[in-house]
Amino acid sequence: MDIFDKTFLKQEKRIKKYYDTLLLTELIYLNYSYSNKECHGTTIENIYNNLHKFKYSKKDIVDIINNALYLVKLKYNFDANSFK
Repeated sequence: MDIFDKTFLKQEKRIKKYYDTLLLTELIYLNYSYSNKECHGTTIENIYNNLHKFKYSKKDIVDIINNALYLVKLKYNFDANSFK
């Protein structure tokens, strides 16, 4: 593994960790909001352990990909359609 691969993997991990943190933040607050402002035995570990267990439909996956392609174009002025 060369230095570029290691650098890429390090950056990839940093980005995933950042967005998992944001997602967990929103899910913690969502749980709090829907439980009448009480915990009811749900822990942050419970919420975290379910973070990536959600299954998307094929339509949802297509929507996520298309939205991501649009955002890459908007944010970075890069047409990422070649990755499709």
